[in-house]
Amino acid sequence: MTVLEKKKYNVIRAIMNDTDTRRVTEIERLYNSEPCICTAEELRVSVMQRTQDFYDGKMKLIEHDQVKRKVVV
Repeated sequence: MTVLEKKKYNVIRAIMNDTDTRRVTEIERLYNSEPCICTAEELRVSVMQRTQDFYDGKMKLIEHDQVKRKVVV
């Protein structure tokens, strides 16, 4: 088994054992090629949850100066 194969195996095993729904959902979105897989209700709930996280101080915002811009060629 190569180093890359071992890393992939460890990541897959960690995902399979993960119980954090939000983290698994984020990973799914990262690797899903479909543009939008959410219903309008799911989007509304997600926005409400993220808004509440912001008010509760759970969300760290990125300042404009820290955003790295990618040049598309």
